Amino acid sequence: MIGLFLMSAALAAGTPQVGQPTRGGLIAEATDLLLNGEPLPSDLDSRLMQLSPADRIEVLVFLRRSGLLTGPGWTIDRLLAPQNDGGTK
Repeated sequence: MIGLFLMSAALAAGTPQVGQPTRGGLIAEATDLLLNGEPLPSDLDSRLMQLSPADRIEVLVFLRRSGLLTGPGWTIDRLLAPQNDGGTK
């Protein structure tokens, strides 16, 4: 029952927009990947760096608590680094 609810919520979010990632878009995409048993995308780090530090931390907390992010943690400098425009890593 809960799985169906999560799946319908993920599907209702629709396809992520191409361009600047958003906190909600990354969380919805991660939820969809989790429900389908797929790994996180390889460009996730660069997409996270395009978010504001507050949004970046919120997405990382979601990923860690959902069990999708199991690797090493991020340093405080990297967590709080300014948002980049997507042109650099």
